[in-house]
Amino acid sequence: MSWCPYVLGLLGVFTLVTMWAVVVTEGGRKVKLQYYGFKLASAARDDSPITEVEPYIPFNINPAGMQPVLTTNYLLAVPTILASLLGSPFWEHVKEILNPESSIGAKPWVYYAIYAFFVFLFNIFDIANLPKEISDYLNKMGARIPNIKPGKATIEYLTKIQASTRFWGGVLLSFLATTSTILDHYLRRNNAGFAIGFTSVLIIVGSIIELRRSYQAYNVMPSLSKALRRVEISIPQILSADERPFHWRITQEGWFMDILECRCCGKRGKKVNAGLFIGREQL
Repeated sequence: MSWCPYVLGLLGVFTLVTMWAVVVTEGGRKVKLQYYGFKLASAARDDSPITEVEPYIPFNINPAGMQPVLTTNYLLAVPTILASLLGSPFWEHVKEILNPESSIGAKPWVYYAIYAFFVFLFNIFDIANLPKEISDYLNKMGARIPNIKPGKATIEYLTKIQASTRFWGGVLLSFLATTSTILDHYLRRNNAGFAIGFTSVLIIVGSIIELRRSYQAYNVMPSLSKALRRVEISIPQILSADERPFHWRITQEGWFMDILECRCCGKRGKKVNAGLFIGREQL
């Protein structure tokens, strides 16, 4: 019976860590979009292959998943590896500073502070100019953010949104990862040979969520293929007699939008995550 409260406490902490990991991985902000002159076609009926959805751009608070945690763990393990290989007094000193069990000066809090800082830094670090890429895609597909001018104003707005979401995502992830590391060290210190590994739980939960996303994306591909094939039936019902050629090919492919072009007349269309757009109509 003496183990009952201890086990229940561990289960409770395990559940909280798992729930918090899901929130940090799945959390985000949606930026609504508005299309220039696009209206629903008569094809948006009960047998339409694609249903109407509200178009938006998702900005995840933690787009890298648990990679910042993995990178930080590897980085903080480098001094230990170098100290073992080189035997240098300098790396031995750095190893002691980064050892939470025997940290110099502020004791374990030196390690935890450095750990939280690097997790936060790797989460907000972005080598790609994503706002500019999104702005270019929006211009090509004839869409805009409501009350925001296209071009430079859109890039500045998206940059601000991205910085805000990644900042708070970095704060939440660093807090969660540091708390999990403290719990791991506490369990190892007070229970020799026993540790749950809450940091490992974070990585496992993040990997499962990423796997689920990949699985969902894989399952969507057959539906998109059927929708594209069905376009050959739906387009003649929408376009006029002189616009009925429907031999389409993809001229530009992207994560947000594909540009379609008719092989016969050169008419252009757009396939985005909100549906398939041909001219001014949506299928």
